[in-house]
Amino acid sequence: MYVNSEIGPLEKVVVHRPEEGISRVSPKRSDELLFDDIVFLPRIQQEHDIFTSILKKFIGTENVLYLEQLLFEALDADQAAQEEIIARIIDFEELPSKYLKTLSELDNRKLTAVLISGFLPDEDLILFDPIPNFIFSRDIAVTIRDHVIVTRAAKEARFRENLLTRFIFFAHPMFAQLRTEGKIINMNDVELFPRSRRGESVSIEGGDMMVFSGDHFLIGCSERTTEHAIH
Repeated sequence: MYVNSEIGPLEKVVVHRPEEGISRVSPKRSDELLFDDIVFLPRIQQEHDIFTSILKKFIGTENVLYLEQLLFEALDADQAAQEEIIARIIDFEELPSKYLKTLSELDNRKLTAVLISGFLPDEDLILFDPIPNFIFSRDIAVTIRDHVIVTRAAKEARFRENLLTRFIFFAHPMFAQLRTEGKIINMNDVELFPRSRRGESVSIEGGDMMVFSGDHFLIGCSERTTEHAIH
């Protein structure tokens, strides 16, 4: 894995196909969930499929990676990590402890869908909010040369995206070499990236980062990427 230019030939890409959760964003919750559009799911899935089919023709089917599939494979690969991510999400979403057993008993394909959409179809129950911005995969992780930076979202609506992304990078076999070589920079590690002396937390998103060359990249200071995070 190596990226040293924003405009070089694309070789591999990570995408997220819109899923059921995105259709559950109501007009009343759109601001809170940071997703202004009320969409017709079959149409945007069709458009996304056309987009990815073009990508596959240029770089090969095997080089278009889907976040949902990566999450499924990571859940399949590491039982201990799977139990940990379920517990962390239940704690973060403030769910009753009984759902630890409920989610742990799901097969990994169903569990993957629930962790992303927030919907438990077997009980016709919305466990927690959807994460419609998961489609913007560039925001939650970015590759700089031979390192991956797992970013830290500024808004709470994107925190579960961040949990799932961290899980993928730290559990999926594909990224084992990066882990072994210490080339995953986790901006959520408060030991390495603590608050500033003025109490500012770290927040930084990949959309504000741009690789210019092997030696230079830009970081924009914005609403979602703070000066403290840049420093």
